[in-house]
Amino acid sequence: MVELEQLRFVRLKPADIAQAADFATRVLGLEPIDRTPDTATFRSDYRDYTLAFTQDPVQAVGLEVRYVSDLDAAQKALGDLGLKTGRGSASDCTSRKVKDMVWFTDFSGNRFELVVRPLNSGWRYFPSRDAGIRGLADVIVRSTNVENDVSIWTAVFSNANVRDWAGEAAYVGFDGAHHRLAFFPANRPGILAVEYAVEDLNLLMRNHYVLRDLQVPVVHGPGRRPASEQLFITFAGPADTLFSFVAEGATMIAEHRPRQFPAGPEGLCGWGSDCRVKEFEAKESNGRH
Repeated sequence: MVELEQLRFVRLKPADIAQAADFATRVLGLEPIDRTPDTATFRSDYRDYTLAFTQDPVQAVGLEVRYVSDLDAAQKALGDLGLKTGRGSASDCTSRKVKDMVWFTDFSGNRFELVVRPLNSGWRYFPSRDAGIRGLADVIVRSTNVENDVSIWTAVFSNANVRDWAGEAAYVGFDGAHHRLAFFPANRPGILAVEYAVEDLNLLMRNHYVLRDLQVPVVHGPGRRPASEQLFITFAGPADTLFSFVAEGATMIAEHRPRQFPAGPEGLCGWGSDCRVKEFEAKESNGRH
């Protein structure tokens, strides 16, 4: 089995790259890195970039593994599960600033990219505004069959496991954070939300007022998630994707076992904040939850 090292990046295809780039700097406060007619990348920490807006029609979540041999092992294991996989071309690796990569699509059709030796920056992170961002925290993914999609991660990656459930939604982690990926039931695949960690509650609420002043629609929060203990505020972004600022959150311990929380907003916010995200609504589950 292969061990995951780190969540590295998200690639999105917006309708207008210029407008998306403006969102990344003016709303999120990320540092712009590369800009071409087809691509714009943005930095949030020591990683060269964590967000890319591109004309490539395939959206993807990138995760790091340590060795090229891990890519070989992962590709074989993923193929044995009947999943579509491929090796990244030289052009793919150059555009992502990695040594090598393997991609796969899960049972829902979501694309994930496993990369080796992604580029880090030797320069200090310099945000475009004082949003207090500490780095890319996690990604929420739409899934047409959560159980099947989650089984990929627990079967192929030795350190990935389900941390908690909220209805049929699953939180998957592989390091000390509560989760790095979350899979929510939906009628189509896609990246539902990209979440950036900020320093603390004060920065979260400061960003809340910035969002209000910029007239960015807030669709959930401010609130606190019962499963992860994250403070959060979720808002609309480009490429049919939501974005969140999150703070605090539980640290995993060896004794942790997956817990079941209610489906819908009741299981997603302990403060009872307003929710306008259809994928977060309660779904029937054979009367079980």
